[in-house]
Amino acid sequence: MGRSPCCDKAAVKRGPWTEEEDARLRSYIERHGGSAAGGWMALPRKAGLRRCGKSCRLRWLNYLRPGVRHGGFSPEEDRVIC
Repeated sequence: MGRSPCCDKAAVKRGPWTEEEDARLRSYIERHGGSAAGGWMALPRKAGLRRCGKSCRLRWLNYLRPGVRHGGFSPEEDRVIC
C-alpha cells in the first residue's frame, strides 16, 4: 500500500537548482506567498517550474527565505552555545 507519489517522477527535474529557477521561485512566493492557493504541491506548475512541490518548499525554507544565514557563528553565538 503506502502513499501515492507526490509528483510524476519522470517529468520532474532533479539535481542542482539554477539561478533562473531560484528567481522564479522567489518571485512567485513574493507575489503569492509560500502555501497560497493550492499549497506547495501546486506551486511548481503555477510558477512554471519542473520541480516537485517538496523540492520547492525545501529550497525556499533552507536557502532562499529571507533571514536564512549561511556561514560560521559569530563570537557572541559561540559564547551562547558554549
